[in-house]
Amino acid sequence: MHTRLALILLLAAGSVHAADSQPSGKPMAWPYRLLETAQDAFEQRAPMQAPGATLAFSLPKVPPEQGDNQVELVQGDQRIALPMVSGASFALPRDLGRVDGAATVVANRHFRKGETLHPNIAVRSPGLPDNVRRMGDLRLACAAQMEMAKAEGFKFRAVLAAAGMFGLGVCKELEVTKIDVPQGAYDTVTIEDGARRLVQGTVHASVPRLGDGTWSDEARISYSLVGRSVPQAK
Repeated sequence: MHTRLALILLLAAGSVHAADSQPSGKPMAWPYRLLETAQDAFEQRAPMQAPGATLAFSLPKVPPEQGDNQVELVQGDQRIALPMVSGASFALPRDLGRVDGAATVVANRHFRKGETLHPNIAVRSPGLPDNVRRMGDLRLACAAQMEMAKAEGFKFRAVLAAAGMFGLGVCKELEVTKIDVPQGAYDTVTIEDGARRLVQGTVHASVPRLGDGTWSDEARISYSLVGRSVPQAK
């Protein structure tokens, strides 16, 4: 079950790893309206679940340290550079003026041959250390990712059918260690929520899920390796 949930999320987005060694496929591009679906879901839920947080789109399977990435909004003969939040992630501002239904968001990268993946959604609350994630941010990021995937209609329903998961709340069942995790190795995950603290090694079979209501949106998740904090991609 947990493996299938992780697979669905990966199919909806794309896990990060080096892509340059793979044969090039189609240019990396998405309909503007598709990304706007995720932005709308975020803005609707953020005031309650992650007040003050920001949303960014990470280029799928592009390492964050790869810094010469560019993303543009393209409509007709007009090209507008979108702000890069980090080396491999960008924002979708609301002050772009009138955007028509045929507009696309285009990166100066290519998908690997045979692949077409959505950007990864990252939600960040202000004031957190780079190596700490907030439970409410992860829940909101997953919800926005799923709204974007569902906007694809038939393609997403086919994935659910193949996994035998119609009617299942994917984000509620997803383990916290299956979203926005460090790129490098880690052997321990720590979840802190007020006075409550859970420390688990990677050998543990059961990890709290995003839908576990006993953990509040304010719970903090961090990773470590041999007692040292493992930073997460920005």
